[in-house]
Amino acid sequence: MMTLGIGKPTNHKKFGESTAILAGDGLLNNAYMVVSKSLKEEKNIEELKLKIQAFNELAIATDRMIIGEYVDTEFEGQEISNEYLEYMHTNKTGELIKASVRMGAILANASQEDLSGLTKYAEKIGLAFQIKDDILSEVGDEKILGKPVGNDRKNGKVTFITKYGLEQAKHKLEEIIDEAIEEIEKYGEKGKFLKDLAIYIKEREK
Repeated sequence: MMTLGIGKPTNHKKFGESTAILAGDGLLNNAYMVVSKSLKEEKNIEELKLKIQAFNELAIATDRMIIGEYVDTEFEGQEISNEYLEYMHTNKTGELIKASVRMGAILANASQEDLSGLTKYAEKIGLAFQIKDDILSEVGDEKILGKPVGNDRKNGKVTFITKYGLEQAKHKLEEIIDEAIEEIEKYGEKGKFLKDLAIYIKEREK
């Protein structure tokens, strides 16, 4: 039976902040090791080009995630513009979500039209993921989340809740998810997983 780790201390609490940071660095580097091994073993030149392009997507996403996290910590407790808030949220976990979608499309040799549409879809669910995080941080169930609720407000973080209010943030979440689903409707049954993923992001409780 799988356990969710609810109520258990996070890595930085159990092992110390420096160890937790190094563990994160190790996991990130492990991704590069996996990808580079695949590149080294690829014999087909066309497939190699696609894999290099996908590898580049991962590198870009990691860089932009770091930028987003920097903005989040640097402006903690300060008032920021609506544009900066969306920029920050787009460039955090959202960048990794977008990279995952784009990498899959690239490796499948998708057309530019498909890649463009899937990128729009991914950008929307990435932003939706962060908005949902803000909502859960404000009104989530601590037993399900496994962490205290209200910490963002307590720490002076600027979120979609502090900027727009809870109800407007929920409305924004619904709107973005609807737009994301619209982007992949044309794929019909083939797009079911992507549609289900968007709905899961909207309805998740942790």
